[in-house]
Amino acid sequence: MFKAVLADSRVWKSIIESISTLVDEGVFVADASGIRLRAMDPSRVAMVDLDLPKGVFESYECAGEVPIGVNFEDMKNIMKRAGANEKLDLEKGEEETRLKIRLKGKSTRTFSMPLLDMGKEELSVPRIPFNVTVKAPASTIMEAIKDAEVVSDFVKMAVEDGMMKMTASGDRGEVEVVITKESGELLSVEVKEPAQALYSLNYLSKMMGASSLAEIVVVMFSKDMPLRLDFNLSSGGKIVYYLAPRMESE
Repeated sequence: MFKAVLADSRVWKSIIESISTLVDEGVFVADASGIRLRAMDPSRVAMVDLDLPKGVFESYECAGEVPIGVNFEDMKNIMKRAGANEKLDLEKGEEETRLKIRLKGKSTRTFSMPLLDMGKEELSVPRIPFNVTVKAPASTIMEAIKDAEVVSDFVKMAVEDGMMKMTASGDRGEVEVVITKESGELLSVEVKEPAQALYSLNYLSKMMGASSLAEIVVVMFSKDMPLRLDFNLSSGGKIVYYLAPRMESE
């Protein structure tokens, strides 16, 4: 038996929207400590790692470990119906093959969503020695990504001398965005050694959708190594994304 109640349904709505941009299907794993999800996009270029401890929820019950396999597009379409000032109930009985999604506001609406039997793929988190760690407002990084998208499909991130540079170039032109501590937009920077790497703007833009849930993002990378983005959700819990680099020689 699994049952969880969120006081604000829009929190779950935003979480599902941010995950669904990358992942088609996945398995939430609920247990006594909370809800987790670790899944890769179909091309296996990006990974999302979600952790929602039970304290995030207004009430939470879970007996044992309960896998909840879902189609994210279907769940997103249900959550589009969530309005302001509505509670969300998620419920799955022990032998049930459907997840009940209940929205409680002016009326009570209950959706019954068929669950997927996907098994439980054991995905490991990339173990990477990150040489650069930057903390910045999520909105600042998002705006830099939008600037880069004007001219290219990829952005180069570089950190040295206490500043972060995001540059992009292509047939449509070039752009350079410099973020510094003096501007107040680089909240902290740790550099074990200077690093730069190239990443897909398409994926980065989708990952930054989580900025609706967190004001601050922590960016970690090393030279030509996968990128890690950490979002500590204002409602509680955490979303972490990993993105493989684009090798410039390709």
